[in-house]
Amino acid sequence: MMLEELFSKAQALGERLARMGREDFLELLERARRLWVPYEPRPIDSEPDVLGVDSSWSIAYYDGFYVYALRAAAVDEAQEVHHPVVEFDLMPKDMGILTPEIAVKLIAENAEHYIAELASREADLVLVDGSLIARLTSAEDILRGGPRYAEYLSLARSIMGRENVVFVSKYSQDSSLLNGDLGDIYYFRVATEERGYSLGPRVARAGIPIATAYIRLADHMSPLKVEVPAELGEDHVRRLMDVLAPRSVRGYPYALILAHRTVVVSNRLMDMLCKTAGLTGLPHPREVLEV
Repeated sequence: MMLEELFSKAQALGERLARMGREDFLELLERARRLWVPYEPRPIDSEPDVLGVDSSWSIAYYDGFYVYALRAAAVDEAQEVHHPVVEFDLMPKDMGILTPEIAVKLIAENAEHYIAELASREADLVLVDGSLIARLTSAEDILRGGPRYAEYLSLARSIMGRENVVFVSKYSQDSSLLNGDLGDIYYFRVATEERGYSLGPRVARAGIPIATAYIRLADHMSPLKVEVPAELGEDHVRRLMDVLAPRSVRGYPYALILAHRTVVVSNRLMDMLCKTAGLTGLPHPREVLEV
């Protein structure tokens, strides 16, 4: 019965998407075309230092406690690791009201902000995987009034004003530019094909001014949403594309691909860490599901 209901709901969703006003949809596509600025990236004189920042984590559940493993780092295009952060520990007690997944996600974001600030002092461009706006909005909702909120804001605000720190999102539901039913990035993807950009709105979260834009680094590839915790003008976006276009794979920055591969915490690695810590024989809650 549950499978039938799921497939029924899937069919209903497909029908609802198909019923979205055709005229409204075409108007949104036309607005996206008007806002899109075709731009052919230009060669640059120097070889800039570009670092990608990412993190990965895993959690092991035991009766009465959780342990987590975390890796975060900045990685350059020669695959050299900068400012690595590694943790393997019990879940902090002062985050006990949060689910383990949310708690570790916030710890990982703290690590990324810390690394990005250090890396921004030495690199020409520091790319961070994800959305700063989404992070700050989520952290405010989750941590407001809690002991961890001040720490979170302190690390996030440490990159305020850094024009060379750029948050890069492959996916985004932000619809503040075109005000459609779906995220702006969808309409730019459907309406345009060539390399280019569109400036987005400037917003502020937790006292941090954030400039936004959508860029496409390779023809026919999906656009990316970029966010900079500083002023972002048209010239800045063009320079960003000049640097990243020849350093991308299928329209995605190579440094971020390398960072993701470098920091991943696999299930095998997590099992080895738990074994090293002497946790292998301890009971864990999922055992009741293995009957």
